Amino acid sequence: MDEDHKLTKKEKKELRKLEWQQKAKIETRNAKIKRLSIWAGVALIILIVIGVLFESVTTPTTPTQNIKIAPVSSRDISTGNPKAKVTLIEYADFQCPACAAYHSLIDQLLKDYQGKIFYTFRMFPLPQAHQNAIVSAQAAYAAYKQGAFFAYDDMLFARQNEWANLQDPTTALTNYAIALKLDINKFKVDMTSSVAQKYVNDSENQALNEGVSSTPSFFINGQLIQDPNNYADFQKLIDATLNQK
Repeated sequence: MDEDHKLTKKEKKELRKLEWQQKAKIETRNAKIKRLSIWAGVALIILIVIGVLFESVTTPTTPTQNIKIAPVSSRDISTGNPKAKVTLIEYADFQCPACAAYHSLIDQLLKDYQGKIFYTFRMFPLPQAHQNAIVSAQAAYAAYKQGAFFAYDDMLFARQNEWANLQDPTTALTNYAIALKLDINKFKVDMTSSVAQKYVNDSENQALNEGVSSTPSFFINGQLIQDPNNYADFQKLIDATLNQK
């Protein structure tokens, strides 16, 4: 444009209009780019989450065929008929909600199949997930030392909501021993003893070394079974084993 040429009001108005239109186009384009970037980011996050979930569902942490558990020994906490045709071994964590849910089912099985099942409880505390897994296992071991393990574990599972999330569950765990009329002084000593600590630690390491990766895990005659959905499913598995020749 000729520098000596002066814009008229109309020309100035038209120039401002063109500038506004250009600015509006740029802002509109930037807004679209921003929206596309946001949606692309969201889509990427969704794909990543789906990928992680898919991997966690389809990739087992421990292949079933790699799990070979030790036979029942004098070290184990067991009940029932040692000569029974069915040996049921459970790996459990006292603070595990799923273990608590299965506990009443196991109790009913032991009553209904009395003399036909030899049941062993193996401690598998998961302290990375449950803050009171170790101390509750040591308390159960202390009860075991007084011949009251199964009465005490009934109480632990039945009252799991009372003690599971306590910062210090010692008082609650001791009160359960009092309710069972155990020797409290002995219980307190045993619960905090190096013997109890070693037993629980060895139990945890044994489970990990065998390839057990979750609680509850059930084994019938040494074979890992899929956790049954209900009592009837458990019955079918046990009856099938009892009927084997």
